Amino acid sequence: MTPNIILLEARLRKELFQLENLEKELKTLAKIKDLKVESIRLRAYASILHDFYSGIEKIFINIAREIDETVPKAEGWHRQLLEQMTLDISVRRPPVVDANLAAQLQQYLSFRHRFRNLYGFELEWARMEELVKNLGITLKMLKNNIENLLVFLQDVM
Repeated sequence: MTPNIILLEARLRKELFQLENLEKELKTLAKIKDLKVESIRLRAYASILHDFYSGIEKIFINIAREIDETVPKAEGWHRQLLEQMTLDISVRRPPVVDANLAAQLQQYLSFRHRFRNLYGFELEWARMEELVKNLGITLKMLKNNIENLLVFLQDVM
């Protein structure tokens, strides 16, 4: 199967745009000084972090489906998908993410799992603070990696 690079690019760019909107929302939340209930702020940050990694997974699933032609389905598929994006699949694509970015994304994946299995009142700022602070940098790194992938695909397809 030959991937439809134009369609894949459109899907990836749409998700990157959505991730940029999350970054804007995060910055807006940080500017709200009169939010009186800290638990609401923590829940809002946690929701944004959850959405952030979920959007990244959408990007990875599109790549896995269209380029790799296989998406992990077994238990632990979230970790397997991230690991798959680090692989150099010589006949199809270079690594989508480098080791540095993969390590950063693993932290977001771990938080997403934690968020989905906790009650909101159990959230702790100490477990979220670095992720909140690094979201913009992580997004920039991801965008650069995706742009490099798209350039590669344009050249070989």
